[in-house]
Amino acid sequence: MKVLQTLKSDFSQTRLVSVPAPSIEQNQIKLKIERFAFTANNITYAVAGDFLKYWSFFPALNEDGSDASATWGQIPVWGFARVINSNANDIAEGDRFFGYFPPSEYCVMTPTSLQHQTFIDASTHRSHLPPTYNRYRKVTGDVKPQEENEQSLLFPLFGTAHTIDDLCETKNWYEAEDALVLSASSKTSIGVAYAMRANPDSPNSIGLTSQKNKPVVEQLGLYDAVYSYDEIGQLDAQRPCCIIDMSGNKALLANLHRHYGENMRRTLSVGATHWSSLERNSDIIEERTEQFFAPSQFEEMAKRLGAQEFQAQLSKFIGESCVKTREWLQCKELGSIDELNDVYPKICQGTMDSNLGIMVVPSKET
Repeated sequence: MKVLQTLKSDFSQTRLVSVPAPSIEQNQIKLKIERFAFTANNITYAVAGDFLKYWSFFPALNEDGSDASATWGQIPVWGFARVINSNANDIAEGDRFFGYFPPSEYCVMTPTSLQHQTFIDASTHRSHLPPTYNRYRKVTGDVKPQEENEQSLLFPLFGTAHTIDDLCETKNWYEAEDALVLSASSKTSIGVAYAMRANPDSPNSIGLTSQKNKPVVEQLGLYDAVYSYDEIGQLDAQRPCCIIDMSGNKALLANLHRHYGENMRRTLSVGATHWSSLERNSDIIEERTEQFFAPSQFEEMAKRLGAQEFQAQLSKFIGESCVKTREWLQCKELGSIDELNDVYPKICQGTMDSNLGIMVVPSKET
């Protein structure tokens, strides 16, 4: 089977590997991965691969089946898969599930905790990883390909946006009058803008983006103001601000921290669309900067609100936001892992059009 692997020491480098097709044992299932999304969010998984254990979900193999995980990683993706072989109780061949998969054609899992149309993958190497990523939801009813594309592309991004909005609201937006959203054209940032627009208690929203993307972001009409990165000097540094950083550009962040000084109340580091500028910078106010990890906020919200209410609020926000994206989001389907490898450099370098969503639909052969 074909797998896309990424060089851990330089994730701009990839390779296509044909590894042995997996077989299953007792209590396991084999799934055919039918469609999955690949966005800048997946590059963030690579950036944080060691720190947040993203490389641990799907360890890489060489073509001879030997372990390659010391050098190569497999970036997790969100999508849909169909069970083609089952040795597990209560899961039948033909069942379909949404969740976290390798960028591959097949995978094997060990389902446990089957309840409410979901299961947890209990594979030994995943036992220490966040449960949010180990949970798979059964597909029921008639779901259209467009809806599956939207869910694959936007569930992780808008889910993250929803939890960012929740955290900031519980902190009273850190007493900020302005919330600066960096990499404002990214889909997660747009999700944050949707959430802020719907929340009357949100502060003024300011989108920061490249000069090239500024007209596109302005046309969305979501932010109260939009500035390009070279217009930072025009921002009112007398107004307390918080920063939601989707870019990971340390030089940009340092410029903002210098500009605002004590009026920079908090920075949440979320993404890394500008992963090539991740070097530490002494001008960044570290004691008011924190790494945001969506799965932790998912778990906190579920405990605070109750699992049922949390899922209801999350589903409502994501569903409503997906409908809004239909005004601007274009989906491009790729027919193989090979085609994903061809466009990977553009996604990695951030040169893909911001209104484009990449879906991979591997060969239908089983």
